[in-house]
Amino acid sequence: MLYVRTEEEFKSYPWCRRILRGLGDEARKKRVPLREIGDAAQIPPQDRETAVLLIGASEAWIGREALRADALGVHPIALTNRPPAGRDGAMSAVMMDIPDSMRLAVDYLRSLGCERLGLYGVNPAATSDPWRAEVFQRLTKGKGGVFVTQRSLQHTFECFRSQLSACDGVICASDYAALSLVRRLGQVGAGQPGSPYLLGYGNLFLSRLSSPSITSISDDYEHFGRAALAAYHLVVREKTVSSVNILLHSRLHVRETTGGRPYAGARHGPEEAGQRPRNPFYEDGEVSRMAMLETLLGQCDETDFAVLQCLMHGDTYAATAEKCFVSETAAKYRVKKMEKMCGANSRGELVSFLREFF
Repeated sequence: MLYVRTEEEFKSYPWCRRILRGLGDEARKKRVPLREIGDAAQIPPQDRETAVLLIGASEAWIGREALRADALGVHPIALTNRPPAGRDGAMSAVMMDIPDSMRLAVDYLRSLGCERLGLYGVNPAATSDPWRAEVFQRLTKGKGGVFVTQRSLQHTFECFRSQLSACDGVICASDYAALSLVRRLGQVGAGQPGSPYLLGYGNLFLSRLSSPSITSISDDYEHFGRAALAAYHLVVREKTVSSVNILLHSRLHVRETTGGRPYAGARHGPEEAGQRPRNPFYEDGEVSRMAMLETLLGQCDETDFAVLQCLMHGDTYAATAEKCFVSETAAKYRVKKMEKMCGANSRGELVSFLREFF
């Protein structure tokens, strides 16, 4: 039995219904029984070596419910856009890859020639929007404008309107924000050729049917079900797995608000990545030699370990062959293989290398 706990305030949103629909379809295919519960305490004591799916939009709610499940011995699997930070205890998560989807949005607009980007309609109370804003600022090196919805979308537009001419590309944090922006741009006569290219998040039916239709990045919430069941099977049936984090890709749906222009560019990483920083630890010769020895020992069988002991004792090949129950040729072959793995040019060099650590 797989249990499902949903944040009450989140149930009425289309995203939640899509997650539940996809989850139900996948559970029927896999013949996994589902049961919705109002509290983790409703899980019978005899069934607590299982998992509960936590579907919600609030980090605080997910964190609280994960603690309750963990205390009962039930493994929490959060279906969310961002797991709660600083939480102790094992918890799995299925999430949209927010950084990857923001890179897709920025790369697409840049491939269309947009250089002055804005992020519009950020909801500071959501789990994903502040994260989107962080990634956006990083990708634009702090030069992109971020317009936060503190009161209403009407107020957000009033703040944005004075800077409209400064943006040639706008990423809306949701399709709701995109729909609102397109409507208001039309009302003030700005929704004409030369207006900024615009895209949203969510791929709602409204964004497909609006005029103009809105280019959108889809978070395929139906895929949460498949990923959630994969995580469930891993953490419940594979006892060596303590937790699983799964990131889901997003897709771009090109429509009229970007002129129907296809995405012709390749996916790029963040611009600030640059050259990889040095890691002095792995440049340390002592560490490298220990790593080489660990690799050697990891590939040894029982006979190899016996040969190593004979080497350390200074035994001849004949004595080694007798003690290890192999031919002298086989003993020499094994030693040569060890020399090669350790970069040693002779048996003596190999023994010196071993005696550094034993």
